Amino acid sequence: MQNAPTASVFPGLWILGPKRDLLLFILTPLLIVPIALAVKGLVPLETLSLYVLGLGGFGHHLPGFVRAYSDPELFRRYRLRFTLVPALLIAVCGLYSILDLNALVCATVAWGTWHGAMQINGFLRIYDSKVKSFRPATARLDALMCLAWFGAAILHSPAKQFSLVSQFYASGGFLVPPAAFGAFRWAWDAGALIITLLFLANAVRQWRAGSPPSPVKLATMASSFAFWWYCTVTLNNLVLGIVMWEIFHDVQYNALVWLFERKRVDRDLHVGVAEKILFGRGAARFALYALLILAYGYIGVVSSFGSINLPEKSFLDNGAAQWLLRITIASAILHFYFDGFIWKVRERAIRQGLGLNEGGSAAPEAKAPAISRHAWQWALFIVPVAWLGFSQLRGQGADFKDQVVNLAEAIPGSWTANFLSGTYYKGQGRFAEAERYYRRTVQANPDFAMGHMFLGDILYKRGNLTEALEQYRLSVAVDSTNPEARMNLGFLYLGNGQPALAVDELKSALETDPENPELTFGIASAYLQQRMLPEAEASLRKTLLLSPNHSGALNYLGVIHEAGGDTTGAVEYYRKSLAADSTNSAARGNLAAALAKRPRTLP
Repeated sequence: MQNAPTASVFPGLWILGPKRDLLLFILTPLLIVPIALAVKGLVPLETLSLYVLGLGGFGHHLPGFVRAYSDPELFRRYRLRFTLVPALLIAVCGLYSILDLNALVCATVAWGTWHGAMQINGFLRIYDSKVKSFRPATARLDALMCLAWFGAAILHSPAKQFSLVSQFYASGGFLVPPAAFGAFRWAWDAGALIITLLFLANAVRQWRAGSPPSPVKLATMASSFAFWWYCTVTLNNLVLGIVMWEIFHDVQYNALVWLFERKRVDRDLHVGVAEKILFGRGAARFALYALLILAYGYIGVVSSFGSINLPEKSFLDNGAAQWLLRITIASAILHFYFDGFIWKVRERAIRQGLGLNEGGSAAPEAKAPAISRHAWQWALFIVPVAWLGFSQLRGQGADFKDQVVNLAEAIPGSWTANFLSGTYYKGQGRFAEAERYYRRTVQANPDFAMGHMFLGDILYKRGNLTEALEQYRLSVAVDSTNPEARMNLGFLYLGNGQPALAVDELKSALETDPENPELTFGIASAYLQQRMLPEAEASLRKTLLLSPNHSGALNYLGVIHEAGGDTTGAVEYYRKSLAADSTNSAARGNLAAALAKRPRTLP
């Protein structure tokens, strides 16, 4: 057996150098996590995701397009792919937009996951190329490792599973039996274990043969897989995880394109005019490059491109303008498609642009795929999209109730699926089923304030006032700015004979929602329970300013006047209360009692 090689066997392990590679490609998550968590506390997460996924997620498509259309040799080689395919795809996106079909969004979410895994695989192959590792078996195992571990994270993430499967259902897909989810996850985990063992065995074989895998490749694999798992599985907030991963993905891609094009320009590797203008030396060129990415990304902001990862918005009819989003989907699909063939490390032009194999043996040149193979690859996209589009157009997909209930049973750890199921049953008046799903919601995501509030509503309706009170308290503890939860908690305190606590909650709610007459009325009611008549009257006057015909406020003013000995004034207010709402039984009873007490000489 040969001795293990020393570091001298590995000249030039890095792409940019150890410091910049670690900063931009490998250990970037160590910077992203603390920054994102800090910004999350300052900026609403929805706003943060809109701009990160728009400016970054959509914007980073542009560098790939620049690469595709500015390299004269590349454009000549793939002329039809760069002209005919985009035209056809834009036409299809327009058609699906007119027909209001979701299949392209579904395909984009699925392809985007594959794309993220393959970008990591691309870096693995670049680093292995630095140590002259070109064996097809090694390359295949690298790709399989990326797919296995990316897929395993998805299958162990209820939030990510919901994101993918709900897009499939919203696009007209058939309902998958809940039992199939667990069986598929088990099979995938077993496959991932086998692939990992084969990968390790291959690495040991390489080491013994004196040509071990790049240590930088192994570090990249470990950091990328760990960060993907953290963003997808560990974080309970899917949106925050998507934002963090998108930043990592965009930094890697934009930096790599800049490096590649700069080397092409520096070495004059048959570059075009556009490449020379954009990627010449100087900070101004880099600033222009970044500005163009942001400008293109603004299209993603306008179209709410990040919403493709948040299908619950579609379920709740609270998403972006769907027609615009479906048009801009073409950009994402073209980005994924182009990246599948313009960055082949086995191609001589790519190796030259990345500075690989200089002065040493090169990998065998990649062959252009046959037309039949290329058509087969496109069929994997076209056939499902066409079938889903036809299914949705014919209304063959499951209805909303069946979708959300299926998702809640198939992915019991998904708080979103359980919340949607609970909300459906709540709307149907089926409170027992709603309670079951809301309980699962708050168990899966204790930090979801609305889940606690809705569970409190159901418990209140079912007469469980003690637990309803606790759920309202939890909702307020999670989100103290929610006036509805505070109002519900305040009125429950009021009903439980705790008026002082009711005043505190209702006043807090009033700070967030100062134009709500029910809050001022509730405060007045709490003051009346404490016999604080002047304070109650002041709150009732505020209620009538906000709602002049508020029957309850008019009735309570009658009560206050009657308590002060002004029976005539009380009668007037009771009559006004009944004029505003003839069904107000309290005002009717108060009026009858007041009239009975008046002297007969009075009219």
